[in-house]
Amino acid sequence: MKFIYRLISSLVYLFCRVYGHSRAKAGSKLWRGRLGLIETSNTVDIWIHASSVGETKVATYLTDYLLSHKADLRIYLSTMTEAGQKVARTIAGKNVATGFLPLDHPWPLGRTLETLKPKIMVITETEIWPNLIGEVAKRNIEIVLVNGRMSDSAFKKYKLARKMFREILRRYQKLFLKTETDKSRFGFFGVNDGQAVVAGDMKFDAPLLPRSEGRLQEIRSRLGASESDFLFVCGSTRPGEEQLLLELARTLKTKALPIKLVIAPRHIDRIKQLQEDLSVSGDSVGLYSEGKLNSSLILVDKMGCLNDLYLAANLAFVGGTLVDIGGHNLLEPVWAGTPVLFGQSTGNVNEAKNYILENNYGAMAADAAEMTELVKKFITGEITFAIKKSDDLSHSATSIAGDYILQRLSDV
Repeated sequence: MKFIYRLISSLVYLFCRVYGHSRAKAGSKLWRGRLGLIETSNTVDIWIHASSVGETKVATYLTDYLLSHKADLRIYLSTMTEAGQKVARTIAGKNVATGFLPLDHPWPLGRTLETLKPKIMVITETEIWPNLIGEVAKRNIEIVLVNGRMSDSAFKKYKLARKMFREILRRYQKLFLKTETDKSRFGFFGVNDGQAVVAGDMKFDAPLLPRSEGRLQEIRSRLGASESDFLFVCGSTRPGEEQLLLELARTLKTKALPIKLVIAPRHIDRIKQLQEDLSVSGDSVGLYSEGKLNSSLILVDKMGCLNDLYLAANLAFVGGTLVDIGGHNLLEPVWAGTPVLFGQSTGNVNEAKNYILENNYGAMAADAAEMTELVKKFITGEITFAIKKSDDLSHSATSIAGDYILQRLSDV
């Protein structure tokens, strides 16, 4: 299995080399990274690698934590995807350089490692690149896994190459895992108790969005919402959910509990049809891009503003949960300091669901009728929710992994 992988990775490298060099000469940062022609000539203390957006966000939490405790650390943050690189660049600066992961072949990997000369390699979420691990270990660089997990499907897949996977994991000095289940699955491949630590999920360590009365008033004013208006922001909604939410608003209005309903569909290209469908019922529908809206129903027809809307909301709903989709990011309202409601379809976000319910940051409804009842009880004060208010990471998954890394750096 190892020979087959090396053969395939060599063929991929040879196939990409000529094209990659031409793109790198033309200024492509992606191909400079893929071929190990990285732009920084500085050595670093830590090389952190993440795959795409979610993993890179976790990596930025760790980077911020490390720098807050040792400001002169030098860090290189690599990503696999362009989307992840955009997130990485938000924290790039004097002590943090960013780039793309090299192709998994000894030549570009070797060039990168010889340039960076990291003391520790940190990999997020179980990115398994056999040649990368081998080249790092060959140079006696400590390898640490953070926010590690192993899904059912990954566990089944890795079983097919158990011997090779076992050999790869043996090269890690420490693995910080999300759950006991993950620890058990890694244990199947020989990871012992001395290597593995169940630290929890670092994605719950996201910083809170900055709040100020002036900012909240500015956002609410744009929506035409007064201080006394009850603002219910529904994000990432899917077909079928918008009509249910409109019925919810109508029902509450008959109970003398009017709400200002803001709907941000998951796919913005649905706006025109959605506006027509909702207008048929006789409701006045406003578009967010129009600004200062008097309508009680607003459709969000712009990208990138959902976090602001959650910030200004009295209550939030996250879509893909009242229909059989599996849910979207339930945590965005939590980081905005707003209670969140959602339906039972949470297969994609079960960890976030459990975190929210355990901390009373929101509630789950069996159906639209129960959702209506929850909103009613929240408005009338019959139920209350906790608000996440602290960015304290002293006992978090980030601090557990971060403190270990800082200690190991001092030992090197």
